[in-house]
Amino acid sequence: MTAKHPSVKWAEREDKVYMTFELADAKDVEIAIEKDKITFSATSGGEQYAETIAFYKEISSEKSTYAVTARQVFCVLVKEDAEWWSRLLPAAAGKMNNVHVDFDKWADEDDDEAQDIDTSGFDMQSMMAGMGGGAGGMPGMMGGGGPGGGGMDMAALQAMMGGAGGAGGAPDFSSMMGGMGAGAGAGAGGAGGEEPSMDELKKLIANMKSSKDEGGLGAIEEEGDEDDLPELE
Repeated sequence: MTAKHPSVKWAEREDKVYMTFELADAKDVEIAIEKDKITFSATSGGEQYAETIAFYKEISSEKSTYAVTARQVFCVLVKEDAEWWSRLLPAAAGKMNNVHVDFDKWADEDDDEAQDIDTSGFDMQSMMAGMGGGAGGMPGMMGGGGPGGGGMDMAALQAMMGGAGGAGGAPDFSSMMGGMGAGAGAGAGGAGGEEPSMDELKKLIANMKSSKDEGGLGAIEEEGDEDDLPELE
């Protein structure tokens, strides 16, 4: 079966690239983040999707991460060198018709008020499910730096929930974990407390699902003018 190309949108900050694969109810998600490219594959609605996107400049595969939600797969790709790019794709790459600018997340280099994307509204249950051994999930939260590593990195989970530059909206992870008997130390980074069991994590996820803001990362729609934006090729 020939794989289809998913719709992809991107935006950047000085130190990172935001990339969204717009694929609802994605299953069997596999993502390989390398310094010069990202490889994506998944199934949705009985169809196979795949894409490989080369980068204009190098990114850090160790610091980059992604999350699988009900509506999309969202990637945070950390640049190896903090500098604004003039394009997403290398000059030698051909035009990719399925890759577009993400106007909802876009910021210009001279935008003094540009902020990082708040990731606290992600579907945490989907993210945790991927971390439990599925193909999806977030390598940056796994022990050992990727899938197949050791236990959960509670500090990384806490950091992602808070958002690198987001304001508010993040659950009080320490108190939630403390109420489950794991101790505030686990919520603050895994030190000084016992790591929670999977049953306790499931309860935590259920609490998050019932209390988290309904806003989150909404559906992405194109709007505005692309005249002043960098070319993809």
